[in-house]
Amino acid sequence: MKNKSLWKGLIVMLAAAFVMLAVPVQKVSAAETKLKWGSTYSGSINVSKCYKYAFSLKQSGNVTFVFQVSDAGYAFTSMDEITVLDETGKEVYRIDNVGDCSLSLDLLAGNYTLRIGMEDGMDGCNFTFTPSFKSSKETKSERAMAKNNEMGTATSYKIGKSVKGQLALNDDIDIYKMRVTKSQYLNLTVSSKLRELNINLVNTSGSRNVSISDIEAGLHKYRVFLPKGTYYVKFRGGVNYATDYHYTGKYSFRTSVTAIPKPTITKTKPDNKYKTMYIRCKKNSLANGYQFQIARDRKFKKGKKTKQDEYTGMYMVDLKKGTYYVRVRSYVKIDNYGSTPDEYYYSSWSKVKTVKIK
Repeated sequence: MKNKSLWKGLIVMLAAAFVMLAVPVQKVSAAETKLKWGSTYSGSINVSKCYKYAFSLKQSGNVTFVFQVSDAGYAFTSMDEITVLDETGKEVYRIDNVGDCSLSLDLLAGNYTLRIGMEDGMDGCNFTFTPSFKSSKETKSERAMAKNNEMGTATSYKIGKSVKGQLALNDDIDIYKMRVTKSQYLNLTVSSKLRELNINLVNTSGSRNVSISDIEAGLHKYRVFLPKGTYYVKFRGGVNYATDYHYTGKYSFRTSVTAIPKPTITKTKPDNKYKTMYIRCKKNSLANGYQFQIARDRKFKKGKKTKQDEYTGMYMVDLKKGTYYVRVRSYVKIDNYGSTPDEYYYSSWSKVKTVKIK
């Protein structure tokens, strides 16, 4: 019996030793620490120890970590890995082989974890860092788990309002939804801190799609013509192809509208001999052309003739004796390049002039 017990004990000890050899030793992680802005934190990392720091942003903004690294008796003096994880555990940012540095990260509101660690085969170092936070002051602060990145979650926008926004490491697009009540020009003023910004305006039917690309940091003004309808306005950052990171930062914009300009008739010249009439109007840079119309009555129902062209002057021919009423309006043309018929959008009519053919 004693021999059997001895054999059983040896078998158990051998099995335990095999398990210890087969299963690698797990790295020890320091307990998660809650960060306080402006405080200084320190530690000493190696392959068996990493540090985790939790922080929460009540609003979107910029988080800065200023790191200092010192020798801990190892061959290399650098942190192998710094990562920022969101509340789902998804990696938002990562940088490797880090020495003294200042990391500036644009993030949405939400809960995050900063992780400082070493990988197998690396040595270690001492470190200290100080975190700070500055709000982006977004008009509508986005959260990491609730973004306006889809048309279904687009932020409502009313023409004439000013908006402040931010594109972050975990938010490379903002979408706004606006209503254009009549066909007109939209004036867009954009102030950007990003290295590159791209803007796209598209209506719900997809028939009007305007892109403004490669906008550099600074103040810019644009004017685009938009037919009546509902539009999505998309702000997206550019891509730095050297590091494959999206550019981030703050931007702001405001809008106003300009109607298609109503022209002014500057000349009406009848030719009684050839029964023709020459009409001329003042040129406007916001018009693509002009539509000329004459009739025998003020309501423009009888004997109506209509012509249009890109030029400011037009001849009306084959006229009869009598009084004619003349008016002109501007138009904006959207060229669809044969895919669908071109579209014409008109201003209101000019004041009516009276011309007699004798």
